[in-house]
Amino acid sequence: MIKKNNLIQMSKTKSSSRFENLDSIRTIAFFSTFLAHAFYTTSLDVKDSATYENLMEFQQIFNFGVPLFFVLSGFLITFLILKEQHGSKGFSLGNFYMRRILRIWPLYFLILLIGFYGFPLLKDILSQPGYIESASQPMYFSFLSNFDQLNNIDLPTGVGLGPTWSVSIEEQFYLVWPIFLLIFRKKKFIFSIGLTIAISMVFSIYFELPSKHTIFCMLYLAIGSLFGYFQYYYKEQIQAKTKLLDKLFPFLILSMLGLILLRLNNDNYLIANFIVLFFSIAMAMIILQQAQASKFQLKKIPFLERTGKYTYGLYLYHVICNFFLHIALDDLLKMDETLMHIILIRPLLSLIISGIISYYSYHYFEFQFLKLKKSFSRH
Repeated sequence: MIKKNNLIQMSKTKSSSRFENLDSIRTIAFFSTFLAHAFYTTSLDVKDSATYENLMEFQQIFNFGVPLFFVLSGFLITFLILKEQHGSKGFSLGNFYMRRILRIWPLYFLILLIGFYGFPLLKDILSQPGYIESASQPMYFSFLSNFDQLNNIDLPTGVGLGPTWSVSIEEQFYLVWPIFLLIFRKKKFIFSIGLTIAISMVFSIYFELPSKHTIFCMLYLAIGSLFGYFQYYYKEQIQAKTKLLDKLFPFLILSMLGLILLRLNNDNYLIANFIVLFFSIAMAMIILQQAQASKFQLKKIPFLERTGKYTYGLYLYHVICNFFLHIALDDLLKMDETLMHIILIRPLLSLIISGIISYYSYHYFEFQFLKLKKSFSRH
């Protein structure tokens, strides 16, 4: 009887399109990104302090946020496409693109409008000096902002444009990945995943590609896809090893930390790329563990799970909030840039304001498009 119930539960989990705990991983990825962007200051006194210098070194630990978003995206998108391929109505490329458009485009283009048009207009209203924008509008509006940023020494001046590079890579991935899945159908897709991992590694090492290059980032996405493939086709075997995965969870967390520290202290590009490979595998294994965890369930921290659906907005809005808080507190209110102000007060206020804006953006702007996704679903 127990065995029968377990089989029923496995079947239900395999047919489910939503994984518990993964929204919590999104929240962790955002907080990592937020902390990597926090603590900005123009004060030379603060910059020269030993405490701030140590903080800047410690801050580099939090640069895993965007890679974690990439691995998670690869995992989910591959699993969902395979699930749809095996469904009675099959996979629709058009429906897939429409669902991605409805999720990504509205907020992305809103941020571009703010950065390219709203920000210069605000500067004119406030009678502040103008500027020459280095960012190429055609590149950004065609989801090629990562290449534009690689071609420019400095980040774009328009507020909010900086983080769009990773959204562009996501869109490039969404464009080509389902086509690969149509060419290498179902279980044969493992060949496409393996080939993508190999090409990303070889090209990244040979050409020493920067971290914002699409081919470099495809390693994260392909590793996530590999584990999404495992999750779909070997669900029962993985669930049978749930206790082992639970035991590995603390080790995987420590491995990620160790690999981050190893990467920060390594200048060899060949070794660095293998560190990225192992780091991606560790992240993917944590995602796999959380997809069927019986212990160490991140959803047991309600704040993490509930915040997950707002992380797209949080990711794109937080840089804008950081900027305007800097203007409001430092330039308008003339507050002194003390260490406490930089590492605690301003980041905390920015986080609160970003959360409020993201909440209302999701429910009153983004959700108006998200509810249309049902029209492009075959389930």
